[in-house]
Amino acid sequence: MIFIIGGHYANGRSALKTTCTYEAIRNGIKSYQNELQAVPLSCIPKFIQTLLSEEKIECNNLEEIKNTMPATYNLKKHQNVKSFFDIVLNNKNGEPIGFLAIQYSKENCVNFNSNEKDQIYKLKHYIEENLEKMVIKNK
Repeated sequence: MIFIIGGHYANGRSALKTTCTYEAIRNGIKSYQNELQAVPLSCIPKFIQTLLSEEKIECNNLEEIKNTMPATYNLKKHQNVKSFFDIVLNNKNGEPIGFLAIQYSKENCVNFNSNEKDQIYKLKHYIEENLEKMVIKNK
C-alpha cells in the first residue's frame, strides 16, 4: 500500500509525497519498499492525475505508458514491473489518501475476471474501512 503524506520544504512550499507503507512479495522477487519512501508526487504527475481522475489504472504492458507517463514508466521499469493494477484508497470522507498497487513481473496479468475484480475491490474497501483502526493501533 502506498500512502500520500504531507509536509513542507524549507521555503514553506507544500511537499506532498508518496510512501510505500506495506509490501507483500513472492519468494525470489526483490523488495522495493525502502526505495519507495517519500517519493515527491511531482515526480509522477501524470500518473497521480490519471489515478485520481480514473480512480484506477490497469496496464497490461508497461510499454503502454512509456510515452504518456514517462516518469512512472521509468520507476516501474526499474522495479521490473511489466503489468499493474493500481487503485485509489480513500479515507472515511471519500478523500484520496493513497493507493493499492498490484504489480506483476510478467505482461498481461491484469486481465481479471469479474470475481477477481470483486476480490480486489473487497480488499480496497476492507483497507478503507479499517484504516483508522490501523492508524490508531500503530500510534
